[in-house]
Amino acid sequence: MRSDRQSDYVMDSCISYYDDETPSLQYNPGELFLDNGAFSASMSGVELDADRIIAVQEALMPTFTIPLDYPFGRHTFSIPQMQRRWNQTRTNILYWQSSTRLGGRLVPTLHAWSKRSLVDNVDWLSRNADADTIALGSLIDGTGFTMDSRGYFGDRQPKEHTIDMVSNAIEAIHESTDFNVHLMGFGSSPMMLHLAYFLGANSTDSSGHRRKAAYGKIVLQSTGERYLGGDPGVFGKGMELTSKRKSDVMELETCSCDICLTNKDLLWQGWKARALHNELHLPHLR
Repeated sequence: MRSDRQSDYVMDSCISYYDDETPSLQYNPGELFLDNGAFSASMSGVELDADRIIAVQEALMPTFTIPLDYPFGRHTFSIPQMQRRWNQTRTNILYWQSSTRLGGRLVPTLHAWSKRSLVDNVDWLSRNADADTIALGSLIDGTGFTMDSRGYFGDRQPKEHTIDMVSNAIEAIHESTDFNVHLMGFGSSPMMLHLAYFLGANSTDSSGHRRKAAYGKIVLQSTGERYLGGDPGVFGKGMELTSKRKSDVMELETCSCDICLTNKDLLWQGWKARALHNELHLPHLR
């Protein structure tokens, strides 16, 4: 990651610093939104220590950060289990507000497992959350369809059901509160970014620039994506990309990212270089 980020809004995660004895940033952001890492941990079956998350957050003192929450993720939970996880999330919101040095920086997360719980949980946040912004987390509707805004969106074609759930949640928030709404993981393409704002979100973020890089893809401002992997790659039904020779990717000649200005060959050698390139061309945080 570039060290000079004073003009950037950066999204980072406590997971990146969880095992560091003295957590510190290796870059200087304009604003930093520090995710608590709960969703990534839940996907890996790892349980985070609340005090350790606080220690990381207080060491880095980001502009915004999320109290440790308990998302439903992609695992199957019963309604009582989801209720318990929401109660744990509520307990942490109150604890973070009363017992940490993070006042004025907190962005609590909303989770819900039905339309009724959505209304009730928004009401609880309106009465108890000392914050200007809340983040939209795990949602489950009455049919059992699950949505988690940090992991359930494709780069280009979000499910219609997902859009309905996000729209309903934002509408419920705006009807009875004056909270701003942050959508986690909803900015993976320009289309998704515009859709988030159309639905009523105030901000969003995405790790799409890193995910595409890990799959061997680079993003070009005017002509879309190019796959630089060594073998053909399949990305979704009917979408196969073949490796592009360096001489074929002429658009890189006009790219102003640090990698292309220094050594374009690095794009073919590692995902980190591709991520730095993609960051310039994808809306990773707004």
